[in-house]
Amino acid sequence: MAANEHKNLTSANRHNPKGFENANNETVLSKGAGSSAAARDGLLQWAARSTMGVTNYKMQGYVTGALNYKYGEDIADTKSPFEMAVDYGSTRVSGGSILPAECFRVGQGCTIPEISSVISIDGWITCNTGNSITIAICKVTPVTGVNTAVVPIVIDEITVVGGSNNNNLIRVNDSTIATAALAEGDIIFPMIKESGEIGSTIYMNLVVQTTTF
Repeated sequence: MAANEHKNLTSANRHNPKGFENANNETVLSKGAGSSAAARDGLLQWAARSTMGVTNYKMQGYVTGALNYKYGEDIADTKSPFEMAVDYGSTRVSGGSILPAECFRVGQGCTIPEISSVISIDGWITCNTGNSITIAICKVTPVTGVNTAVVPIVIDEITVVGGSNNNNLIRVNDSTIATAALAEGDIIFPMIKESGEIGSTIYMNLVVQTTTF
């Protein structure tokens, strides 16, 4: 049997896969859909890595009068998971803390099932005033047996200006994420605050997108 079979070649003597030289960066070699998922007639294609291993976490809620950051009600509350009425006690995420039971029971909280990275935050927000509104997507990393309060880590903060009418949807879109890395078991959740004269009614409907690649 020939000694130069492909399995016996060193990495330096193996060629790249078809199309490698012309493929864009941040792409992955995959097989196209073809005629059906059960068929084998799909063609090789280089697809954007950002489309692989993607998970979307929906966060929807409303808040009234939030000079300090506010976050979602406990899941035992009848207006959970949508009402965000718990006062964080600070206008800065780093200026407060939250108990494990509180972050675990935030209405919009989502547990991350695998090591991943946040790649975008996308959606809409409305406000019946023209106040400046800041959304903070936060994470905490619970530890079994530790029951002391923790300071959440800001994944990203996004500031928009209210449209002075709850029928005027304001776009929220950010792919420049401050702290993108997520660990398995992290809990992510949103907080909202407004600046200036408080008393706005603010509604949000967002998707936090992650990828494992």
